[in-house]
Amino acid sequence: MDRISELHEYIVHHILSFCNTSDAPPAELVRMSVLSKTWFHLTASFPILNFKIDNFRSRDSFFKYVEYTTSRFYHQDLTAYRFRIKATLEAPAELDIVNRCLELLLKKGVTKLVIDITNSSESVIPKYRLPNILLSVSVLKYLTIRGCDLPSSLLVDALKFKSLIYLELEHVYMDEEAIKYLTASCPLLQVLRVFYCHGFKRFCVYGHQNLQSVTIYSDSLLEKIDIEAPKLCRLVVLDYHRRGPPQITLASCKKLRTVAYCGYPLANSNGFTDFLSNLQFIKKLVLVTKYKYNNLKLSSNSLRTLVLNLEFDLEEIEFSTPNLDLFIYSCDPWYIRHATSHLPHLKACMRCYPDGSIDTLWFQRLRIFLDKKNGFKALNLYINTKQKFIVLENLKAIELPPYELEHIELHFEHEESSDYAAFVDAVLWCCRPRSLSLRSSFSLTDFEEQSDLVKVRVICAFFDYPLLDFNIV
Repeated sequence: MDRISELHEYIVHHILSFCNTSDAPPAELVRMSVLSKTWFHLTASFPILNFKIDNFRSRDSFFKYVEYTTSRFYHQDLTAYRFRIKATLEAPAELDIVNRCLELLLKKGVTKLVIDITNSSESVIPKYRLPNILLSVSVLKYLTIRGCDLPSSLLVDALKFKSLIYLELEHVYMDEEAIKYLTASCPLLQVLRVFYCHGFKRFCVYGHQNLQSVTIYSDSLLEKIDIEAPKLCRLVVLDYHRRGPPQITLASCKKLRTVAYCGYPLANSNGFTDFLSNLQFIKKLVLVTKYKYNNLKLSSNSLRTLVLNLEFDLEEIEFSTPNLDLFIYSCDPWYIRHATSHLPHLKACMRCYPDGSIDTLWFQRLRIFLDKKNGFKALNLYINTKQKFIVLENLKAIELPPYELEHIELHFEHEESSDYAAFVDAVLWCCRPRSLSLRSSFSLTDFEEQSDLVKVRVICAFFDYPLLDFNIV
């Protein structure tokens, strides 16, 4: 019996949606239709349209398929829930097909729309400009535009994005007036993401009652960010212009909790303090820069999580954050991207990703940093595949007594090395934990054979203060 055919149409569409990922070709839906007599018809009415030119053998077959599918949808009076098209245009005829098909679908309305249209490097056709009918799609909730020009009547016609909650713009030219008009005309907008867009030096959003998250990636001059949004809780700014953070005004954003800045630092630490003065309510701060100045000082009573990816030695960093729960420090951007702060950790924890070589001087700097009244109770050290251990001798040069901690956790991310025992010794010269954990991403078969050596070294290092807990994971 063909029981699949008895399913309701919306259930079949839901099943088919798992075959229609961003990288799945349309042929996957056709193959699925053999499961049932009625599925071929349901495939034709599937409300998720995903057109990606890379999934087709030829450009001609791609544009023919796009034209045929959208025409069928329009003449059968079907409405697409999600429409995504990604293509590189080479000829005027291709541009005309894309524009014609997009206009047909927009007349029926769409909930999620992704338009990713660029010109090939050898193309002489003009940049694709979105049709004016886009501005009247009132049911649109999610809109992503990449590589296109905004509709020519944007500032003339009434914008009807009354349902839009997500807006993402990438490589789209827009001036400051367009930004103000777009945001003011989307009263329900919650997420605004702007990537490498040109035409403005000031990014201003005023009186928005629902905006919660703003992300700005800029490779041109950005002088000022001014946002008035009482529900804003997240701001991310990536600035490649090498001019330092723009002037940021967020006075009315009382719910702002997370701020991330990646780019060129200010001329001095006082300037950075001014940069933070408008962020007095934040609980998480992420600062990423490969450029360096004399030192870094910051102060915040509200901060709970601090993530730093800097070309600074630990001795050049000072902060007064009495309520800090987690401090992540690295000189390698890769580790910052993967050092997720949501991982379990003890309160007042420092998570460190050393870069380059580890020697006695590095441990001495770590010990001095821990003594700066930061109040850390736990320390996590991550040793990666690029790590080099310089002979860890002269540890007695660290004249300060071991820093007392509740717990130390050491993560080894490459095969076991004979340097590990010396590294553990160095850690325990620097710190005195009540418990110690060793974790690794490789097989511990060989390491376990030497675990007695590690235990002996641990006990010897703490013969006057034995560990309450020790384990190898």
